[in-house]
Parts: sequence; structure tokens; C-alpha cells
Amino acid sequence: MATIRPFVALRPQEVYLDKMLSLKAPSCNGRGNGFIARMLDKEHSGDQGLTNANILANLKRMIRSGDFYQEEHPCIFIYEITQGNHVQTGVWAVTDLDDFDRGHIKTHESTADCNSSGLIDYRDEVGLEGGPLLITYRPNRAISSILNQIKKAEANSVYYADKIFHRIWTVYDLKTIRELSLYFSELQHVYLADGHHRLLAAAKYRNMDSKTILESGNFISSFYLSSDQLRIKESYRVIIPAGEIFLDQVFRTMKRIFSVTKSQRNEPVIPVQEREFGLFMDGKWYRMVYKMKDKAGLPDACLLQQTVFEPLFKIENPETDEQVISVGGGSALNEIQQILADNPAAIAFTLAVINADQLMDIAHQGIKLPPKSTWVEPKIPFGLLLRKL
Repeated sequence: MATIRPFVALRPQEVYLDKMLSLKAPSCNGRGNGFIARMLDKEHSGDQGLTNANILANLKRMIRSGDFYQEEHPCIFIYEITQGNHVQTGVWAVTDLDDFDRGHIKTHESTADCNSSGLIDYRDEVGLEGGPLLITYRPNRAISSILNQIKKAEANSVYYADKIFHRIWTVYDLKTIRELSLYFSELQHVYLADGHHRLLAAAKYRNMDSKTILESGNFISSFYLSSDQLRIKESYRVIIPAGEIFLDQVFRTMKRIFSVTKSQRNEPVIPVQEREFGLFMDGKWYRMVYKMKDKAGLPDACLLQQTVFEPLFKIENPETDEQVISVGGGSALNEIQQILADNPAAIAFTLAVINADQLMDIAHQGIKLPPKSTWVEPKIPFGLLLRKL
């Protein structure tokens, strides 16, 4: 089930929208780095000296200057992203954090506590949610019917940048809000697609002190998107060894558990099926196929961790090990090639993309992939709908 509620949104004035939300090309962090993010989101500001106190001062100044306005009543929002012929339409609300504690929200990736600590401080000192969790669910006819009915009206806000349309319908009607809340409560499970560290930080912050339940409402901003609309793209790994690596020995060991063949014309290998990997090492690309009989049902990212990363590179905690760089999205291959050019000792691994059903099955089984093993879209711009705790 999913316990959703309307919320009072802090929204950018339409006249400022292009300036405030204009996006640069997505970077490896996966979120658009617009003006709002640079002022209010330390993780993506690009300014290492920006403190939570600076962010809070920026927020107050922007509110005073009229850059934002606040909805008068709690609302649920229908948010739609259109890129070319691909349309993604979902429900933006807030989710009860108790759903996470009770196991109703299934997760598929592990998280690093060190990455959550800064988010907890941000939540405590700034008290702002600038972007939602991305939560998916198996297609539901009743929810889709309501969304299609709402979309017959003109959107309240339309934003266009980087060849992507963003449309928002504001739902004030209490009957519609009750119906949506009921249908979501009847879902057997929902699945966190993106935002694992933010969810963990919110849950930890809520548990730090009982008074925070009253202050934050025990809820977190969330965007719900049907699994048949998710877009999952490449997510690769680069290892920059911390010490000397004997490549011949590494290569011999991998050949015992993988069938290894050279890539024709030394072209990058992009796997298309499970148990198939691409390997770049010592200036050459190889195709690897796992040939052992064990590890049945183990996702590829976990297989790579158990058979290669830990025994050969001593990477026991991929959550915190600085030898591992995760690169994802449509430009992942270009980013990998740049990293390899800058680091001659680096070793790259490419993996097949999992689909939405596989993601939900992994979460349902309680398997935890290494952090950033998936790249799931949409990546929602920071600041479209802000929530002040």
C-alpha cells in the first residue's frame, strides 16, 4: 500500500520559471542543475563553500523578493514529462514515512550512511524538500483513468527546456484527492525507483526526536509513476585501483569464471542480456559471459561485486570505497571513455540494463544492489514544487 496526502507547495512564479529552472545537460548526479538548485541544493550547487546557513538565507531572500508563491491549500499534483514521443505522467504527493518502516515501500539498492548524514543535516537546518522520491507501482487501471480524466483540462503550468516539456495539473478537488488516496492505499506494494539516500535520511531524521514528527508531518515528497512508464538506462562501473594491480593475474582469474573474447575492432562492448559484461582493461575491450553454474538468480551488479570487485580489488564496501565510480544515463559510455582517458590504470565494466519488472522483483526478494546500480528516469528538476518542512 501507499499512504499519500496532499501538501502545500512552494512554487516558482511563472514569470521566473525559465530563469529559475533552466537546466544544464544532466551530469553524473542525474539531476538538472538549474538556478534554483544552485541556490538551494548544496549537493548540486557546484559551490563547495555553500553551507546550510547560506542556503537558508538564499531561500528566505528569494521568498521575500517574490520568486516563489505558496499554494493556499494542500494539493495533489499531476506531473507530466514529454521528451519526443515518450510521455511520463504520474502523481506528485507526499508519502507517510511509516510505509517505509512497515515494509510497504520496497527498495532495491543499498545506501551509505555517510551519504545520508549530509541529507539529515540539510533536512534539519534548511527544512526543504526540493525534489521528490521516484516511486513506481505496477500498472493500475483505476489510477490511470483518473489521470487521463484530469489531463483533459489544460495544464496549470507548462515549462519547456532542453527539448523536454514539463506540465503540471493542480488537483484541489477533495473528491478526486480522496479517490486517488484510496486507490494508492489498495496497492499491494510500491517500489522506490530513485532517492534511496533521501528516504533513509528522512526516516532517520524523523526517528531522531519525536517532535520532528509534528514539524515535518512524518511525510516526504514523492512522485508516483506507473512501472510501464519508467525509463531505465545504462549504469556502468569504473575502478581506479588504489594500489598496484597485476593485470595478467587479474585477467587469468577472470578467465576462469568468464568466457572472455576480444572485441572486434576494439569497439566498446554494450551488453544486452543477463550474465554478459563488457570489460575495458589495458587499452582493450573484451566481452565476458559468466560460465559458472552457481549464483542463480543473483543480479548482475551483485554478481560482479561478489566474483570480481571483492576478491580481485578488495572492494568489500562498494557503498564507501573510493576506487569505484558509478556512471549512468544516456551519456554513460562517453563519460566512461573520458575517465579512462584521464586515468590510464582505470578498468571499466559495462552491464546490461535491467527492466522495470526486474527492478521490482529484486526489491520484492529483498536483494540489495550496490549503490547506483540503476539509472532510472525521469530525473525531476530541483525546485518545480518545493516543500518547506
